[in-house]
Amino acid sequence: MSQAGNDMEIVTAEGRKLSYREMNPGEILDFLLACGSEGARNEAYLNAAQAWCSVRAIDGIPVPFPSSRNGIRDLVNQIGADGIEAIERHLQADDEDQVHDIKN
Repeated sequence: MSQAGNDMEIVTAEGRKLSYREMNPGEILDFLLACGSEGARNEAYLNAAQAWCSVRAIDGIPVPFPSSRNGIRDLVNQIGADGIEAIERHLQADDEDQVHDIKN
């Protein structure tokens, strides 16, 4: 995992490179609209999809920010199970780092 600017590069177990950047407030609003009313009421869906929609490029190829639930599903399919696992590891490591920083 390396960092360039605000983007983090997450390397999957299969060697794919995901460019990851947390959403800004405007993107969060767009994301909520893309989720639709049903998706926006589902906390588990929101949490997972928000992390996945923070992927900005796969192997250096930019991916469009989803504008609908179908777009979110298409992006998740592009990321794949390997990418989802890598994102989860990245987020878990960030949480552990924050806990460590708080304790010290």
